[in-house]
Amino acid sequence: MDDEKYFLLQDQSVPTNRGFYTSDKRTTAPQIKFKRTQKFEPKILVWIAISEKGISKPFFSKQKQAVSQTTYLNQCIIQRLMPFVTSYHNKEKVLFWPDLASSHYGNNVLQYLDQNDVQFVDKKFNPQNCPQARPIETLWSILKNMVYDEGWEAKTINQLRRRIAKKLKEIDIKVVQQMFSGIRRQLRKIADNGPYEACSS
Repeated sequence: MDDEKYFLLQDQSVPTNRGFYTSDKRTTAPQIKFKRTQKFEPKILVWIAISEKGISKPFFSKQKQAVSQTTYLNQCIIQRLMPFVTSYHNKEKVLFWPDLASSHYGNNVLQYLDQNDVQFVDKKFNPQNCPQARPIETLWSILKNMVYDEGWEAKTINQLRRRIAKKLKEIDIKVVQQMFSGIRRQLRKIADNGPYEACSS
């Protein structure tokens, strides 16, 4: 299973990053009271693959648009996913579950997976907008909380990248295994009742 997520220098959804406390607003510096925001804030894209055996080596990208098919194939599949699969799994028994991004189902990507005997979930069977079916969504939530813990903010993209890499290494393998323990049951519910009913329960 793979996915990607964008991380900003600071997380506005964390309550400690939203405001400030003071006993006298008149003595508070203007840069504290009035925080400037950029129209397009600096961000970094992080790609990982996970299985019950752990987390792959991450791919970081500073680009502002989605990952292209070529980048996904070369940087994510060939350089990171395949070594992860061959190190921890019997390739013939792997069913790769990609994200629904268009680059993940590009012709070159599918051709490479076929040529290397990696089975994958067909796009028509890949449920959309159903995070309960994909443990990686839970992992992103855990990682985000770890990265921005106690209101942490990055000054630069490189600092953010180092922090994310460090926190990925701190994630307990047992947490990842626990996420996968109920995946078959959840997928059976989706197959029997449809994605919306299964995901709403």
